[in-house]
Amino acid sequence: MFIGLYRVSKWPPNNEVVSLVTAQLLRHIEDEKFPEAIQAISPQFCITYNQALLANENKLDQICGPGYRKALEFLVKDFLLNYKFKDDTTNRDIVLRSQLGACINNFIDEERIKAVAKRAAWLGNDETHYYRKWTDKDVTDLKTLISMTVSWIDLLIQSDKYIIDMPE
Repeated sequence: MFIGLYRVSKWPPNNEVVSLVTAQLLRHIEDEKFPEAIQAISPQFCITYNQALLANENKLDQICGPGYRKALEFLVKDFLLNYKFKDDTTNRDIVLRSQLGACINNFIDEERIKAVAKRAAWLGNDETHYYRKWTDKDVTDLKTLISMTVSWIDLLIQSDKYIIDMPE
């Protein structure tokens, strides 16, 4: 598959000439594999992240960052909605209406998850806004912070499972 940029021009006045200006072959890549717990609570995160990854690998650097930012929002909100507040309709409604930063600050109690997710959100915002606050960081750092967020959430879910399965 490839992306082509074409130019249509009138010549002579009643005819159209279509010319290929540039073409870029799209690279096929393997999807990032996420832990089962992450796939279960946020399949949309996995899909969105892998689309951003595909954009990144195909040098679509202006759109991969916003894609990673969107993936992060799905991860955090799905963690809250499908895990932490699974049976809490009041907090679920608040999460649905809240911005990502507010969800991280107000609803994530686990300090490591909060710390890395907050920083991922900062870099994700840099990828979507005109002004960059963190000029010494880039998409690679954003991907690292998202990976750390995934790992900490997975560790929390796995820990909770063993604590429940093996009561004192």
